[in-house]
Amino acid sequence: MTTMAVTLQRHDKLQPWGFRLQGGRDFRMALSIKKVELNSPAHGYIGPGDMILGIGNIDASQLTHVQAQTAIKQQGNVLHLTVRKGGVLEPPNLKPRGPVKFSAYTASQFKF
Repeated sequence: MTTMAVTLQRHDKLQPWGFRLQGGRDFRMALSIKKVELNSPAHGYIGPGDMILGIGNIDASQLTHVQAQTAIKQQGNVLHLTVRKGGVLEPPNLKPRGPVKFSAYTASQFKF
């Protein structure tokens, strides 16, 4: 996994950065990127699963989710991040893949 400095720039504060943050000390989970919007300032620079190690000159390892959001907002129109590419693995998709073998209709047919 590669650690790198990333600089994002936007036109003004009304333009969103285009990424969804997840985790934080309060969630007992490393801060990471959940989602990146196409054609946003973040697109092509960071991606889902990238771990946020620093925001500006702030060590992000002990920040809560809200503290991280605040630090990002305080950066203005130029956002400096230190990220570990692909540092957080997404949880597995637990949705069933095959046909559902038990349904609400089937359950309603049982007499108790």
